[in-house]
Amino acid sequence: MPYKGYQTITVSQQVYEKVKKKAEKESKSVSSYVGEILACYMEADEKLSRYTPFIELFGFEGNSVILRDHKINRVVDVYLHEKQLYCAHDESKDCMHISFCFALPQVRRVIRG
Repeated sequence: MPYKGYQTITVSQQVYEKVKKKAEKESKSVSSYVGEILACYMEADEKLSRYTPFIELFGFEGNSVILRDHKINRVVDVYLHEKQLYCAHDESKDCMHISFCFALPQVRRVIRG
């Protein structure tokens, strides 16, 4: 029976073991680790859903994420330098292209290192 305000989720034993190992590496309980992962996923999904109608991932090249912005009908380069993203089109570190990139798991993995 879960605590008040919480719900139980069932996962396969294989998934549970993987999550447990990761949680132990970060000195967290499985429950708190899974909660953090799900919260991050939901935040990323929310960001992507705002921009996906007009921004799409075109590809990766070297230290760049290449996006296609259909709203402005242009290809946009977002560069990764010293774990910071920079949008060449907006000349910014904080724009919708950067937010889109932060929502991509591949980009988050590289930044976390």
